Amino acid sequence: MGFLLLIEFISQRQGAAQSLALWLLLAGALALTLWECRERGYRLKVLLWWMSFVALTHVVGYIVLRFVPRPEIES
Repeated sequence: MGFLLLIEFISQRQGAAQSLALWLLLAGALALTLWECRERGYRLKVLLWWMSFVALTHVVGYIVLRFVPRPEIES
């Protein structure tokens, strides 16, 4: 994910703001996952599995959304 964000930062002028937002969203999702797993009392191995699952699905979702064509907005 970091490499994709670096490419986006180099290729676009607003890349820094977009990549910061993506990193914050990923950190928020991981924090909520950590909170939920700790409340449920999961063992460390299960907690790490959930953290990696959330991180990987967010990265895959980001890649999919980068390649899905968006319709042109007519003025």
